[in-house]
Amino acid sequence: AIARNYPKQMVGIEAHTDGSPLGTATSHQVAASQAVAVFQALTARNRIPSRQLFVVGHGPNHPLVSNATPSGRAKNRRIELVIYPETVDPS
Repeated sequence: AIARNYPKQMVGIEAHTDGSPLGTATSHQVAASQAVAVFQALTARNRIPSRQLFVVGHGPNHPLVSNATPSGRAKNRRIELVIYPETVDPS
């Protein structure tokens, strides 16, 4: 859908966590790793040009809802593909 509908727009792969303890990794490290995994899948399997994508590891900085409940934490763990108006050169 990205290649078909947004062939030139920049696409941000923006990963979010709920801020729960994760052992030795920080929430931002986990979010960044998840965003990179999506980046690799989109560029390898779907052949979306890497210059069209960028990754962001937001960690727990932008929750949708409170993290006070398990369902709230689940909603805050997400990866968003954000289509930006900026375009890339097709070459």
